[in-house]
Amino acid sequence: MNNKSKKLALIGKFVKRVLIAVGIVFSLMIVLAFTDLPFYAYADLGTVESNYTQSPETIILLGGEGMPSADGLMRCYITAEKALYYTETEIVIALPKNPGEKNPMVASELMAKELIMRGVEATRIHFESTGTNTHEQAQILSQKLQQSKRLLIVTSPEHMTRAVACFYAEGFEFVGGSPAFEFDLNPESLKNNKNELFAPSLAWRYNLWSYLQYEIRVGREYTALAYYKLRGWI
Repeated sequence: MNNKSKKLALIGKFVKRVLIAVGIVFSLMIVLAFTDLPFYAYADLGTVESNYTQSPETIILLGGEGMPSADGLMRCYITAEKALYYTETEIVIALPKNPGEKNPMVASELMAKELIMRGVEATRIHFESTGTNTHEQAQILSQKLQQSKRLLIVTSPEHMTRAVACFYAEGFEFVGGSPAFEFDLNPESLKNNKNELFAPSLAWRYNLWSYLQYEIRVGREYTALAYYKLRGWI
């Protein structure tokens, strides 16, 4: 066997092993999707500091995917809900600038408009557009806000653990969390008088795909947590 054939054989073995490993991982993901473990892992990341007992003074809306997006709308919805309940709070929209846009504040302004549309006074809304990740945003806000201020973080559920840890690492003494959980349909709401047997099947299929998505989100977030920990940011 010549060198070329040996290289091809080694490449073939490597590709085969990679495909086997991918197949095993995918099979495990499918199996886990039939259990409630992905949901509990997702919920565990999202409910950190959600049982805060003191009224917040500042609500930090982390921009995430920006606007317009489903994630951005959910965060704005939760932020408006909390702002209308805690009427004395100020709101800080933390979303980095997009250098490709003529108006770098357009996404932040869209989020602000969404809040105003839901009844939040414009005078309560401020912006933080310098930080490009959660660590930088927490670091910059620690220089603008008193660290004794009571904060309430609004972000996606899977991001909450890392966000809260970043703000604690920057010296803030009180950090609460209000995750932007979605409100899913339950099997009862899917039932109809004509075909009640259809609802459990539909709910099962939606759960399967939802749990697969949870697994991806949780896996990605655990990787980010490990990276932040290695960098000493949390």
